[in-house]
Amino acid sequence: MVPKQAKYFYNRGNSYRAIGRNRHAIEDYDKAIGLDPNEAAAYNNRGSSYDDLGQHQRAIEDYVKAIELAPKYASAYYNRGNSYDALGQYQRAIDDYGMAIELDPNDSEAFNNRGNSYRALGQYQRAIEDYDRALELVPDEALYFNNRGIVYRVLGQFQRSIENYDKAIELRPGSGRYFYNRGNSYRALGQNQRSIEDYDKAIELAPDEPAAYNNRGNSYRALCQHQRAIEDYSKAIELAPGVARYFYNRGNSYEGLGQHQRAKEDYDKAIYLDPNGAEAYTNRQTAVLAIESSTLDGDIGNTRIR
Repeated sequence: MVPKQAKYFYNRGNSYRAIGRNRHAIEDYDKAIGLDPNEAAAYNNRGSSYDDLGQHQRAIEDYVKAIELAPKYASAYYNRGNSYDALGQYQRAIDDYGMAIELDPNDSEAFNNRGNSYRALGQYQRAIEDYDRALELVPDEALYFNNRGIVYRVLGQFQRSIENYDKAIELRPGSGRYFYNRGNSYRALGQNQRSIEDYDKAIELAPDEPAAYNNRGNSYRALCQHQRAIEDYSKAIELAPGVARYFYNRGNSYEGLGQHQRAKEDYDKAIYLDPNGAEAYTNRQTAVLAIESSTLDGDIGNTRIR
């Protein structure tokens, strides 16, 4: 039995965590553990607060202790899997999600998250199988449709991905991410006008997402609407000025308009931000040659023949 005072700190810690005050929660879990060091839930929940603060290694240490105290604690395995996933240790995450599923076969979130880890490792068929199982357990979860749609898009099965995004949007029409993802699949199919409509909606719902502006710009550029593309790339750059790809894309639209000097300036910036971007060097050279050619043509035009 947990001592009464330890239970008080534990419960207050849970309340702090519920409202996002994780540092206060950790202080209370510390006190609860100090009074009763054998309560697995206190370690598990303190680990969750560390995770929320981005301190994943400290979270793992707490989950390890929780599992040591309660070897069949499914939530501790699930949470540790999330920490490993956040650290990019995907196989370890898969192992923990697998243990959580073994202990609780009806945990749809564990199947979904294991699918995400399989996807990160490029094991796409296994990811789809996990998303399928998650949807069998909870058939009205938009996130699971979205995640399965991502894998189908990676596999080049764009129509199947769109069908999954359609379902995600039907279930949760207020998520800009789902419109954004569907727009990407429409763009991959060359249906640029439909992709623009989805990016429009994504931007309406999440106006500070630079990738949506960038990708809408790509669709406008594919339609040779370079000025509109430039406006979108400029907005993406305003929101995320450290992304080389946005400057590179804007450079391509300036080049499409024959504004070679402005294109060169954007390629210069893209190279500065990402010196390993080979395409930017190639396109900058093309712009430089066009500038030089234009200069030479101008000199010849101004030469007087006597």
